[in-house]
This record gives sequence, structure tokens and C-alpha cells, in this order.
Amino acid sequence: MYAKKQWIKEAVTNSAREHLGVEKRIKQKNWFNNVCKEAVDKRNELRKKVLQNPSTSVFDRHKAQRKITNKIIRKEKRLYEKKMIEDMETNRFNPKVFFNLSGNIKKGYKSLTKILTNKSGNLITEEKQIVNEFKDFFEKLLNNGQPDDNEIEEIDYYTVEPEIEEPTQNEIDVVIDGLKNNKVSGDDGVVAELLKRGGVPLRKKLTEIIRCVRREEKIPDDWNTAIICPVYKKGNPTVTENYRGISLLDVGYKVLTTVILERINIYAKDIIGSYQCDFRKGKSTTDHIFVIRQVMEKYYEFNEELHLLFIDFRQAYDSINRKELWKGLELLGIPKKYINLVKICNEKIICKIHYLQNYSETFEVKSGLRQGDALSPTLFNLALEKIVRDTNEQRSMDIIGESVILAYADDIVVLGKTKEEIVQTTEKLVKASKSMGLCINENKTKYMMMSRNNQNTNNLLINNMKFEAVDNFKYLGINVNNNNNMHQEVNERIMCGNRCYYTIVKILKSKLLSRTSKILLYHSYLRPIVTYACETWFITKSNERKLIIFEKKVLRNIYGSRFNQETNTYERRTNDELQKLYKRPNILTFIRNK
Repeated sequence: MYAKKQWIKEAVTNSAREHLGVEKRIKQKNWFNNVCKEAVDKRNELRKKVLQNPSTSVFDRHKAQRKITNKIIRKEKRLYEKKMIEDMETNRFNPKVFFNLSGNIKKGYKSLTKILTNKSGNLITEEKQIVNEFKDFFEKLLNNGQPDDNEIEEIDYYTVEPEIEEPTQNEIDVVIDGLKNNKVSGDDGVVAELLKRGGVPLRKKLTEIIRCVRREEKIPDDWNTAIICPVYKKGNPTVTENYRGISLLDVGYKVLTTVILERINIYAKDIIGSYQCDFRKGKSTTDHIFVIRQVMEKYYEFNEELHLLFIDFRQAYDSINRKELWKGLELLGIPKKYINLVKICNEKIICKIHYLQNYSETFEVKSGLRQGDALSPTLFNLALEKIVRDTNEQRSMDIIGESVILAYADDIVVLGKTKEEIVQTTEKLVKASKSMGLCINENKTKYMMMSRNNQNTNNLLINNMKFEAVDNFKYLGINVNNNNNMHQEVNERIMCGNRCYYTIVKILKSKLLSRTSKILLYHSYLRPIVTYACETWFITKSNERKLIIFEKKVLRNIYGSRFNQETNTYERRTNDELQKLYKRPNILTFIRNK
């Protein structure tokens, strides 16, 4: 099996190097060119002279050069942005290039951080030290759960199981053809495009390897290795805690896990309860949000109190106890063969950090699910299903007849008519979660009570844990409040839309871009933000007016003002004129149609 794996790696990479060549990464051409560099160098030289000889003449020369430098920099930046907008219009019918260029303008230039704060609080600048700092951070982060060294009694369940057939060539071909293009390769350097175009012999070799994995229940050592690339999220960029890791896996391993996933999903769709909406066919965040909105609306309509506890697990995916999970999968009815295949995919996870063109030493991850693995979301849903079943909560919500636990991946809501019901259910959930390795994050878990009567809600105490009582909570990107109104949600959607609007306002005002392209940007960037989860809204006339005002503001920037030949002045377009030019349903009609 190892020889076949090496043959694929060497055959594909050598053939690609011979026929396609190795393309060097072209440094992005930004507006700071040689002209800017020369001007900045002159300014810095004069600055040194000012420090050495602070006379009036030298100071005036430095001041004049500083103005010239700033003028040159502004000019070059404008020319660069103009060129990018021209390229956008040229590639209007090439969506990939069009949105890449618009995204670059929208986000602006963001360089990789070359300074980091170590554990002692000191700044480090050497690339090797930075990579090692990231290695220490991710090693601790990914091994925060209980190691699987703890002995858990394994019970063999002798049950009749269906015969597990070998993967067919057609099954493998469908998975290979479904791989996404333009994705970074794993440690073997083989990208999906090379595998897709490698021909029938290559596909047959990979099929042989996957069949061998099924028989021997062992995967090639190379497939155990994942490359973690730190990606800055938010906050101080010199602090490692503000980074998240993206795992790069070998493409052959992706094919294997996708084949296993497709087969496990046949069982998972019947096992996992209707309370779970994440990574399930035909369900999305909108479905989950709609259920919560309906529950709140009905209880408000019947003047009943509703208590909600928004539970957040601390590093949920990285904390799963694997041995408990394997035991749980067997109890849930997953065939033993598939459990063994899942085990070998998570048995020995080796990671290394890649940052600033440097690699760290490898380290092993001994707990949790594998990052970036196609199997991980479904395995977590099955783990949560085992927890919910162990909770054994029999009660339901009278008015709606729904389960008292709703979940979207690890974002869980516990519902109850009284505080006592919330306490009882949460105590059971905490106990069941602990055995699976999950721990509730006390700081991020919030409690809310919805009632028509204005009551002061006290914090919730459960098992020595104190959960803060809140009036508003951000859940799956929406605003949930104890007054059950949409005013704040609509206002927040418009605020988010405005933040995005001001990142692309230069593009919308540019005369180099056609109106058709600008409308495309509005439909792709702004409108989806403002109308997120609008299917669940119940809004008033004042909310509708705010949405119309937002859309008209955007359209006025797109279509510009109207020239009045009689007065020889530019005039603001009326709403009717904008709608005639727009020739599409307005934002309210768009919301109603959804």
C-alpha cells in the first residue's frame, strides 16, 4: 500500500513538473512602486539631516519633500485602484477574476505578521521563533481535551450487521470529480486538478489503495500528517490566541474520508434527531433560526414565559474523547467496519505549522476530532446525539410540541417554561457531556427569559456555574431579544450592510465600472448581508422604510445624479426614477419572495 501511495505521489508530481513546470509565486504588484520608494528615501534622508542640523532651511526642505512624497503616494495609490477597477470591468464575464479583484479592493492589503509576542510577553521577530511559537500554541490548543490513554472498558456487541462492500471504481470516480478546484495541496504536493486529469491508471491505483485500507484497516503514514496554516481572525495580530488554524490534508485522504462519509451518512440521517440542523441535507441556519423565532412568537402570543439557555462548549471539536465516541457510535448502530475505518483516520494525527515559508517540527494531537476532515462534522453530530440520548429528557414544549433542545453543530439552545425546567435539563446535559469530553464555557453561555411582563431576571446558577442573564443575545448571526421584536435585528442588519457598503463605496462611485457590474456587486455583497435570515422576519412599516432607504442610498451611488439642462445643474434622482433605472424588484419584494 505504501509503495502504491509513493507511486501516485512521484508519478503525479514528476509528470506535472515535466509537462506543466513549476510556476514561481508572483509577488503581488501593489501601488507602492519604485517611484514611491525613491520619494520616501529622499524624505527619510532629509529627516536625518533635520535631526543632525535642525536649521530652518533644512526643516523647510524636509517639509516640502514630505508634501511631495505624500502627493506621489496618493497619486500612485489612485492609479493602482483605477487599474484594478478597469480590470474588473474587463473581466465582468469572468466571475472568478471579477470577484477576486473586488475582494482585494474591499479587504485592502493585509500583510502577514512578522512580529509575535511569546509566552514571556517579549516580542520576537525571527521567523523560526515565530513558527515555533505557533507550534506551541496549536499543540496546547488541539490537545486541551482528555487524552485517549484513559482505559475505557470496551464491550463487544454481537449483532447482525450488513455486509460492507468494497468501494467501486464508479464510487471513487464520482468523489474525485466532485473535489473542489483551486485548493492548496497537502504534504504530498498533489492538488485535486492533477488527480482529476491523471487518467484512468491513476484513478485505478487510488482505488486499489482505498480498497487496501478497507481490508487492512490501516492508512498510509503520509495521510496522518496535516499542515496547519495560522490565519489571523481579529484583535491584536501579535498575539497567537487571535489566530485560527486551517488544516491542509492530502487529496488522497480526502477521497478516502469522503467515501466513508457518504456511507456513514446513510445511517446518520436516521440516527440524528430533528433538533440538529448543521451538516444535514435540506437544512441550514435559516431553518434553525425559523424554529427559534416561531417558538418565541407563539409563547409571546399566548402570554407565556419562555426561558432560553444558549450553551457554548469550550473548544467542542478539539475536546471530544475519541474512545467514548467509538463506543457511542457502536451503541447508535453504526456498523463496526465503518467505526474501525473512522478510528484509523483519527488514531494518529500528526500536525506541523506552516508560516512565513517555514515549517515547524511535527507534533501529535491526542484528543478531539481532526481539523479539516470531512468526517468531523458528522462525527460531532453523532457524539451530540449520544449526549442528548443520555440526557433522556422526556418533556416537550406544550404549545409547539418541539424538543426542549435545539442545536446547530455545537451551538445549543435549551428551552423551558420555567427556570426549574432549564436547570433540570442542563444538569443532565452537563453530566452527559462530561463523559464525552465536552465542557460548558461558563463565560460565553447566556440565559434569557422572554415575557410580556417587564421582570428583572437574575443570573442562572447550575452546579456551581453562574450563567449571566441577558436581554439580547447574538445567536447564529441574528439578534434574539426578550421583547420578541425585530427592530434591533433590522437595525443591526442595516449597520452590517453599511459597514460593507463603505468598503466598496469607491467602486460604486467609480465611472470606470459599468452600472451592470455595480448592480452585481450590490446583489453579491450588500443585499445578502442586509437580508440574512429575512425568511424568519416579521417586520413593521418603519422597518420596511429603513430597508428601502438603505437600498435607495446604494442605488443613488450606482446611478449618480441627473443633469437638468434647463437649470444647468445636477439634481438628486427621485425614488421613482431610481426604480425605473433599476428595473428589478426592490428589497422588500425580494424579502417577500424568499
